[in-house]
Amino acid sequence: MKNREIIFVIVAVLVMSCLTIAGTGGPAEPQEMYSQYQTLSRIVATVTANYVKEVDREKLFYGAYKGMLQTLDPHSAFLPPEQKKGLEAETKGEFGGLGIEITLDKVGVLTVITPLEDTPAFRAGVLAGDPIIKIEGESTKGVSLREAVNKLRGPKGKPVTITVLHENGKVEDITIVRDIIKVESVKDVHFIDDKHKIAYIRLSQFQANTAGSLDNAVAQLLEQGMGALVLDLRFNPGGLLASAVQIADRFLPEGVIVSTKGRQSPQQVYEATKDATYPNFPLAVLISGRSASASEIVAGAIQDHKRGVLVGKRTFGKGSVQTIIKLEDGKSALRLTTAYYYTPSGRLIQRHPNDPHEETWGIDPEIEVKTTLQDEMALWDQWRQKHLREAREHTAGQEQGTEEQAAPKTEPQPTQKQTRPPGGAEAGPEKEAEEFHDKTLEAAVNALKGMMLVRERAAKVAGKTTE
Repeated sequence: MKNREIIFVIVAVLVMSCLTIAGTGGPAEPQEMYSQYQTLSRIVATVTANYVKEVDREKLFYGAYKGMLQTLDPHSAFLPPEQKKGLEAETKGEFGGLGIEITLDKVGVLTVITPLEDTPAFRAGVLAGDPIIKIEGESTKGVSLREAVNKLRGPKGKPVTITVLHENGKVEDITIVRDIIKVESVKDVHFIDDKHKIAYIRLSQFQANTAGSLDNAVAQLLEQGMGALVLDLRFNPGGLLASAVQIADRFLPEGVIVSTKGRQSPQQVYEATKDATYPNFPLAVLISGRSASASEIVAGAIQDHKRGVLVGKRTFGKGSVQTIIKLEDGKSALRLTTAYYYTPSGRLIQRHPNDPHEETWGIDPEIEVKTTLQDEMALWDQWRQKHLREAREHTAGQEQGTEEQAAPKTEPQPTQKQTRPPGGAEAGPEKEAEEFHDKTLEAAVNALKGMMLVRERAAKVAGKTTE
């Protein structure tokens, strides 16, 4: 027995030392850490020798690593071989999923930040803010963020059932068929005020092609005489850092966009250039508590450089950088938070649970518009119904186009507005819902009208001065 325990002590210390070296990039400190290593190795030896059944030693160590990383933050994790492969597939876009951004809230509850548009979860009726209490009938209590992602991801066409708790208290099982998630990030390009030529563009997330798509949209709007722009980042969970930098760069001719700082990571600074910068038209950016990560980078840069006005509510506060560190076994890895994002003025974006200094995270708007969760759900549902309607019309148009002789067209009937109460069934056609009033968008339009008026008056004064 003594020999077995000594062997396990040696193995545990060696493994933990390797893990420490891999995670910090520097030498371990055995004098300070030895007592902790000794306790862990004694536990491993005791469990292996005395547990009621034979113990899988690798699984035991993996459990220790997993617990260690879970004490840090929701985004750091130990990645055993299967999860490491899943992450590699995710970064290449070779995976099937539901189309939701998830997080762990302050008390560790798995929660939907927002469903991505035109995805299976979006069409199935998953709501922003829904806690996911079960996946395939198994409780999500104590699950890590990476574990949840792995359970939700799977082959295209394979269904998965999640149990969610809606805001109205109703528990609902939703079965969703996984699909390859490909989302067009530039949405709803149109003029919302023809008289003042105020245009509207919504970004649903930041992808590799988002900047190019935005360029095309802005170019078309400028050709049509756009005088001001509303950029909507509500419900935008983020995406690629490079994409966020590109989008911010479009609105800023120079200066810092964002920087990253970490205890061991070298500081990185991303700066704007004059290339591809849009004209200096009045700009309003809509944000909410569902705007996260890359959305906050863009909003923070625009705010700090006074390029536009932010309208809405404080953002989510996700401003951490994760680094994938491969371990020496060649099979597993660490996903470790190594730095934080900072706005050009040096403000920290990252939200720390239970932080008493509430003002230190996220991005606050200049114009705050108080909205309720019901308001947010109504907005989300308006977008959902619109895109479902457009999808049906597109499908119907394709089917009609295949007919050799099209039937005579009838005048389209007005579409009845329907709302879906959180967790409830869609309203029937006999119960027409009231028109949704977007208070945040209205406030942004009013702010832009004021900005345009100020510019117009300034131009007149300048013109008189030069006469």
